[in-house]
Amino acid sequence: MSYQRSENLVIFPAKTGQESRKPKQTSIFGLRNCKTEKSTMAKKGVKSTPPPSSPKRNPAPVATPATAAERRYTWISAAFAALAFLLYFNTLGHQYVLDDPLAIGGNEFVKKGISGIPDLLSHHYRAGTEAANASALLYRPLSAVTFAIEWSLSPGSPFLGHFMNVLWYALTLALLFAALRRIFHQYHWLWAVGATLLFAAHPLHTEVVANIKSRDEILNVFFSVAALYAWVRWLAEPAGRWMALALGSYFLALLSKESAVSLLPVFALLGWTFFNKTARESAGHALLFVAPLALFLVIRALVLGKTTDNFVISEMDNPIVAAAGFGERSATSFMVLWKYFQLLVFPQPLLSDYSYRHLQVVGWANWQAWAGLLLYGGMGVFALRGLLRRQPLAFCVTAFLCAVALYSQLFLVIGTLFGERLMYMPSLWLCAAAALVFWQFWEKAFPADGQAALPQGWWRSLALPTLVAALFAMTTLARNPDWRDNLSLFRADSAKAPESIRLHNGMGSELYNRYLAGKELPEAEKEALLQEMEQHSRAALAVRPNPVSYLNLGNAAVSRRQYAESIRQYEEALKEAPQYGIARINIGRTYQAWGREEGQQKNNPARAAELFEKAIEYGVGDAEIFLNLGTAYGMSGQNDKAIANFEKALALNPQNKTILKNLSIAYRSAGKLAKAEEFAQRAR
Repeated sequence: MSYQRSENLVIFPAKTGQESRKPKQTSIFGLRNCKTEKSTMAKKGVKSTPPPSSPKRNPAPVATPATAAERRYTWISAAFAALAFLLYFNTLGHQYVLDDPLAIGGNEFVKKGISGIPDLLSHHYRAGTEAANASALLYRPLSAVTFAIEWSLSPGSPFLGHFMNVLWYALTLALLFAALRRIFHQYHWLWAVGATLLFAAHPLHTEVVANIKSRDEILNVFFSVAALYAWVRWLAEPAGRWMALALGSYFLALLSKESAVSLLPVFALLGWTFFNKTARESAGHALLFVAPLALFLVIRALVLGKTTDNFVISEMDNPIVAAAGFGERSATSFMVLWKYFQLLVFPQPLLSDYSYRHLQVVGWANWQAWAGLLLYGGMGVFALRGLLRRQPLAFCVTAFLCAVALYSQLFLVIGTLFGERLMYMPSLWLCAAAALVFWQFWEKAFPADGQAALPQGWWRSLALPTLVAALFAMTTLARNPDWRDNLSLFRADSAKAPESIRLHNGMGSELYNRYLAGKELPEAEKEALLQEMEQHSRAALAVRPNPVSYLNLGNAAVSRRQYAESIRQYEEALKEAPQYGIARINIGRTYQAWGREEGQQKNNPARAAELFEKAIEYGVGDAEIFLNLGTAYGMSGQNDKAIANFEKALALNPQNKTILKNLSIAYRSAGKLAKAEEFAQRAR
């Protein structure tokens, strides 16, 4: 079957000659139908009188139905872009949250600004950060490049980052309406409005938009939608510019996030389902997208080949790694798939983290595992049968299954068991499917041959999608404030997930940061922060012993100058994780603070020296610790030890006058007057 140019698929085809001057028989606003004045007068036998002559004028340009329709579509796309800002305006004043500091302010390549872009393109995802090996298997340079550009414009500005996230989301919505309208060209454009409306307001997108780091998800979907739009334009009107745009956009989607690979079969299904291409034609055309995929894989291999991968998936991040064999792993996978579908349909409660033990490994005795198997198995059967009949709903279901497959844990164990951001692309196809189901009630009333008109009763087709979208929007607006900062986020989410170790620990750590920053707070408020911090740490330990909870308890104790208790908690952290460096450092610092208290406040230099020596054993090695230890030995009359430690302090800080004065005193006490005078002169 041959197809006309895409411009001829508009709702009001342009007409020529006499036919174009015929009035429409039906008013889209329900006004009374009428015939032209001329024909009416002719029937009554009244002769028409020509109008008086007037100066000739150039006729004003008249908009054709085609251009009028395109103008209408442009305004609808603009309205969706505006809707994005209405939904997420209350995120623009938010701070950096979760991994934002790591991906932006903690990345030395990003902080170089535009000059750091070559490094970002030639290194793995987390290169340039403290956790450089945490994502050494990932290559997603495009989002980091945008962060670098923004850093050049406004260093360390969370406002610009949040604004750009909302802007990219707005552009995605505008483009999505245009793409869906052309993909589903058999349907009235009101259907595309309903589908885009559902996607725009879906609360599961709050993490993607409100968390700047999730720019990789936003760019992935934006460029994927751009590729789909250009591809359907090419299918309707084969032209080199559309092919180039489709392939280029797909390559950028891959550079944004590797999951864009799941879009590859969708390109083939578009030709088969909507453009009556044969299976051979559909597959053959879609093979063109192997070229950008191959290019991406080659670049990725070259970049990651330079990296030593030390990344190990922890049970705390993804509990499925502890599954006992394929039985538990497959059951857990289908349980996860069921929960994804639950949140897509009924997005409550929303969480920033679903790690251990909010979700945990299950077996086939778990009903949710069976629900997931039956649901997705049924989807698979429906999709297969429907695709043979070229059914659009089957296309949506198939695209959804392709998008969600990467996150099912069935084929590949990833770094997290569950994440709302991971459903950003799958939600697109599920919203399209839902809009199609809603549309089935009114399909006969709205034939495809009148796409530009608003048929009588048109509002019915949007009633249910609008109602659902309104509920979604209220949930989105209510969820956004939780993402204001880490403390707000963890406080909201830990209450909804009482068995999540990571959320409790996140809350404890943020409370401690608030305690450290609140030096001017009343003592009662500071104590309340410490008590709440301990409550969350103990709640996490009740689920499972872990080093972070012990670390937070140690921090609370040292803040109260309970040094012995603090060291005990830090040592428990080291028992859980012997390589947990921060616990070892904190033990050393605690011994140092304890030694100062014994020496300065309790006038016990011997005990102070003992504690300072312990601090050095745990890695404290700055000039201050040797100065303090030398002072303690000097006050105890051990001049040789005092001199030895003062010399170590001086080597680390040669210009410190206090060290020089103490060395002079120690040498004088030891009877070495010449050396005493030498250091006294240097101290002046």
